[in-house]
Amino acid sequence: MNDSSPQASAVVLLIVHVFVRVKPDAVDAFTAATLENARASVREPGVVRFDVVQQDDDPTRFVLIEIYRTSADPARHKETAHYLAWRDTVEPMMAEPRRGVKYHALSPDPARWEYPQ
Repeated sequence: MNDSSPQASAVVLLIVHVFVRVKPDAVDAFTAATLENARASVREPGVVRFDVVQQDDDPTRFVLIEIYRTSADPARHKETAHYLAWRDTVEPMMAEPRRGVKYHALSPDPARWEYPQ
């Protein structure tokens, strides 16, 4: 039986896409604060990746693509000084509340992902 559920793999990576829309006059400041947070985040032991992408046809829209080793790691991330500073800095820049959506990897198999230890 070929079980493709997240429990089938010994390694389950949690992938979070955070959708953000900022005020037009805050794009540069948001970008700077978010890139600083991303640089610090990838140094956390539970963070596999922390990508920041900006929408081409609407530069006020961003997606943060966060990949964690375990389901407990996002909570640990939200306790770090760099996350708390980012959250407090960018909150007034938001045009609407940010929205996070959780995913799990199907392909490639999470056990075969290559990432720094």
